[in-house]
Amino acid sequence: MTKNILVGFDGSPESNEALLWAAAEAAARERPLEIVSCYRLPMVTDAYTGTPPDATAAILETVSGEATKARDAVIARHSSLDVSTRVCAGSAAHELVADDGELIVVGASSHRGPSAFWLGSTARAVVRRARCPVVVVRGAAGAGSPQRIVVGVDDSEQALAAVRWAATEADLHRVTLRVVHAWDYQYQTPAGSSSQARDLTRVDAARVLDGAVELARDMCGGDVNGELIEGSPGSAILASVRDGDLLVLGSRGRGAWRTGLFGSTVNNVLDEVDVPLAVVRSEEHH
Repeated sequence: MTKNILVGFDGSPESNEALLWAAAEAAARERPLEIVSCYRLPMVTDAYTGTPPDATAAILETVSGEATKARDAVIARHSSLDVSTRVCAGSAAHELVADDGELIVVGASSHRGPSAFWLGSTARAVVRRARCPVVVVRGAAGAGSPQRIVVGVDDSEQALAAVRWAATEADLHRVTLRVVHAWDYQYQTPAGSSSQARDLTRVDAARVLDGAVELARDMCGGDVNGELIEGSPGSAILASVRDGDLLVLGSRGRGAWRTGLFGSTVNNVLDEVDVPLAVVRSEEHH
């Protein structure tokens, strides 16, 4: 059975950018697109034990109308695309991860740093809980295909899953795939001197990068190149992307955010990156 691409939509500019990105991706993949819109019933403080029926109907009508307009706008751009809507009460994060979709796309707040943690709660919750890859779109990502795919790697199985997904995506859009690996020697070396341990650290990092590039080239028919960067993983990854890129990182799976490149690094990059970010689960967690 063909799986849908799911996109969260609440009428905000951020969700509209996510919708445009998801529609272009669904058209490229020739997959159905489902627009998921959720609403919360207002709290009441009078004698009612729940929200008055008229108020519920009004909220449902408003949200349904916005979802329908969004669907019509997508069809105007992609006339052959199969587009549906789902409107329901409750949490958008819960609804988006409830079904086994092929891909989930969500918008993120334009805020950066500490404020992004609170204002991007839906995107963060979806990334933590989803069984399939999730693309988080922040800012004006445009409605076209990515111009380049960038994948960050380390020596984990999660990195290999990210490389495989990124290679497939690069082939789909016929763009260059850039594989990035960061290395960081954490001990002080006297100025003007060399350190065998530091050199060995760099050699080991180059080995990790070469292995990821080789895997990507085995899977990808297009141009693949590698970049070895000295520095912390988060900073190196952010420095390696440019406008028009799709950045891909791996994750250990639902709820696993604490260790390795794809623990805290995913968290940090999610708050700061200005291009769409795809977070891919390792195959062992599918």
